[in-house]
Amino acid sequence: MNQTTKRNMVIVLVFVIFWQIASMRINKSLFMPSPEETLESLEGLIKNGTLLQHIGASFGRITAGVMVATCFSVPLGMVIAWVKLANRWLYPVIVAMSFIPVTCFSVLLVLYLGIGELMKIVFIAIAVSFSMLPSVIQTCQAPNDKLKETAYTMGFSYPRMLWYCMIPYIMPNLINLIINGYSVGWNYVILAELTNTAHGLGHLMHVGKARGNTALVFASMLILVCISFVFTKICKILLGRRCEWWEGKESKNE
Repeated sequence: MNQTTKRNMVIVLVFVIFWQIASMRINKSLFMPSPEETLESLEGLIKNGTLLQHIGASFGRITAGVMVATCFSVPLGMVIAWVKLANRWLYPVIVAMSFIPVTCFSVLLVLYLGIGELMKIVFIAIAVSFSMLPSVIQTCQAPNDKLKETAYTMGFSYPRMLWYCMIPYIMPNLINLIINGYSVGWNYVILAELTNTAHGLGHLMHVGKARGNTALVFASMLILVCISFVFTKICKILLGRRCEWWEGKESKNE
């Protein structure tokens, strides 16, 4: 067991202890259910067989939104980073749009697209794009003079240097941004599943709120956090093993 794992276990233990103390002090399940009550609510979801349905529904919506955001953000980010004319005209627009709260789009999308699945996917895609696009631009603009000089020494043209050198080199960072996009998606899926949903972790939270079942809300939050953390951790470990040159891979000694 490495130091990072031990530290994380201590943090979780301290959090659970404070959670238990807070629930005992408040002594009202409506406001602060205990860890035991939250686990009982989670156990109920497992026993009635609906837990996987809720997780699958949310994960499917997030995956669709992340894929749409990737298809939009990665090519556009590359163009803005590597084409001077596009950078001059489009980058100020991207900076200006970063000040718009993503939640504003939820109201507009209901007006334009209704309350079906398409609205939920598009909303998640917009939220992920707002996070991913500036990062893609920054990743593509990162200086790598040695790689460029080597490519030009071999007689590569600028487009060929980008295609054969720069894109393969930054690919792990782009994949990492996609992985991070899932984390953003888990944050906004709660809003996306606010209306007209039969399954989803966000739907579970809203059902718990409407019924005064705060333990169900806490259980849904716990599931969401655990899935997001485990998914991100596994994907980054696999990415680090597959791409040895990736500078962001986790050290074995951590």
